[in-house]
Amino acid sequence: MKSLRPHTRVLLALDGRTLERELLATLLRHCAHICPRLDILLLNPPREPTTMLALLLLRLEHSGIDYHVSSAHGDMGEEILRHLSRFRGINALALADPAQLSEEAKSLVELKGHQIVYLSTPERAD
Repeated sequence: MKSLRPHTRVLLALDGRTLERELLATLLRHCAHICPRLDILLLNPPREPTTMLALLLLRLEHSGIDYHVSSAHGDMGEEILRHLSRFRGINALALADPAQLSEEAKSLVELKGHQIVYLSTPERAD
């Protein structure tokens, strides 16, 4: 995950079908020192609550990170853009994988001034 400025407000977009322990651990490791506020958008959530999401929320609370969870059904790009328009002050979008978002949606997110970071991308020393 690229470095973010301290106190960056981040929108984490998760596909409800792909909640993974490693991904959530990576997210927590990066967010614990970077952002005091995390918006979580769970797209196409499973009917039953997931243990992984509950674990993430518990760990966020213990780390002192304020969070807001919302869910939506539909196309990830459209729902992300809708969320970014509704909730001001979000500086970055975190995704599990670059393939989750179409090139058109990525361009629109970046055009609105939001940085996109991918949790699955190995860290590189700059």
